[in-house]
Amino acid sequence: MKIAVAILEEQVSAHFGQSEGFLLFEKKENEVQALGFLERPEREKGSLPGVLLKEKVSVLLTGGLGEGAVKKLEAGNIEVISGVQGDPEAALKAYVVGELLSTGVPCAGHDDEEGHAHHCRNHQ
Repeated sequence: MKIAVAILEEQVSAHFGQSEGFLLFEKKENEVQALGFLERPEREKGSLPGVLLKEKVSVLLTGGLGEGAVKKLEAGNIEVISGVQGDPEAALKAYVVGELLSTGVPCAGHDDEEGHAHHCRNHQ
């Protein structure tokens, strides 16, 4: 299973659409291996879910994201764990041992992942 963690300034990005890129990890049985950093491509509205689909990601850890992005990711069979904050490695470890649960609350005020002037209920 491939896990992506949305990153901004070396922390879990508060918003998927504002991330600099993604730390990628591969989980096989009880072992997790770092695969590296996937830099986000040039901004194209609605393109980030496609990047993760192309990478065959199974799980996304992120702060917040719009309902449109959630729908695109889930349609591609990517489990979305939102409401994540802080250190990406700690978040990954918590997810792997089953201690990290999604808030399940999309950001208010938009329905795509770019999210301009909005407020996310799960990371204010």
